[in-house]
Amino acid sequence: MKNYSRTIIVLFILLNFTGIAQTDKNFQSTTAPDIGGLHFLKESDHKLDDSTYTDIIQLTKLTGKVQALQFRILFNKSDDDTAILTFKDVQKGSDLKDPSWLLDYNVIKGSNTADDEIYVVLYNSNLQGGLPPGDHNDLVRVVYEIIDVVASAKEIKSSIKISHAQASTFNGFPINIEPTLDEFKVYVKSK
Repeated sequence: MKNYSRTIIVLFILLNFTGIAQTDKNFQSTTAPDIGGLHFLKESDHKLDDSTYTDIIQLTKLTGKVQALQFRILFNKSDDDTAILTFKDVQKGSDLKDPSWLLDYNVIKGSNTADDEIYVVLYNSNLQGGLPPGDHNDLVRVVYEIIDVVASAKEIKSSIKISHAQASTFNGFPINIEPTLDEFKVYVKSK
């Protein structure tokens, strides 16, 4: 019975995941005074080129117990981005230290070598598990590299976005985790 339920949850996620892959969504960043849903710890940061960084995705103001969630991480996708960020890894944060939380992701390469979309799926294989309502400040960690930037007098901007965020309860009922702030802006100036 346990394996049957786990299979149903995984199939629900995968079937739902392929359905959103066809969706065309406007990725406008919104700034809300009350940040909730899936979002980065910071709205923006200044970094050095030719280095590797890890930034945190949080899930705040969660209203129900989540058994599974999925979202995309988009690199260098804003109109004013320069393709300086390169995806390296996605890791579970300390809020998902329970081994029954499973993380899987798939990297879809864009036409530009750094124009990546990462499809992320997280689910709890324990039927009594799940993420309780509230704030989860270290849900997922995104590891990326900033390429060596050609000397420039001005800062260069790129971004990492969260899109297509969805979650469900054990029974398959949706829980809103859409980000109120979907873009993390990275500003780089050459050393």
